Amino acid sequence: MQRPHQQLRLTAGTARRRASRGIGLLDALIALALLGFGLLGMTKLQTNLVRAGSESAARLTAAQLGDELLSTALVDVDNAPCYTLPASGTCNSDAAANRAEDWETRVAAALPGEVVATSTLADDQLTVSISWTGKESGEARTLEVTTDVRP
Repeated sequence: MQRPHQQLRLTAGTARRRASRGIGLLDALIALALLGFGLLGMTKLQTNLVRAGSESAARLTAAQLGDELLSTALVDVDNAPCYTLPASGTCNSDAAANRAEDWETRVAAALPGEVVATSTLADDQLTVSISWTGKESGEARTLEVTTDVRP
């Protein structure tokens, strides 16, 4: 025969075990939710890093191309007017004019969005301006570089 207080202890222990069964599941669900928010934050960070990297690559490309045209004009100072885009002034060299046109074509192919490349010669200074639309941001970007081209 069981004593009444032993019966009570067994019943209380069984009730505690039943109540604690859902706690583990609830802890797992909370941990899963926290993990989900953390992964979502990491995904957003990764997206922003890719976007910034893409914009940075376009700026670097524009700088390299701008410096290329300036360097070409510095090497061929006697034909500096040939490196203006759109063509202006007197150009005495078809080869120099063709190099400038080829450069303009490469700029349009290398940068994202709508690209406008111009160069002007005034007071023995050649100024190259390259404008494009950012691939990720959709914002207008412009690079302008200048050098002296005196014979």
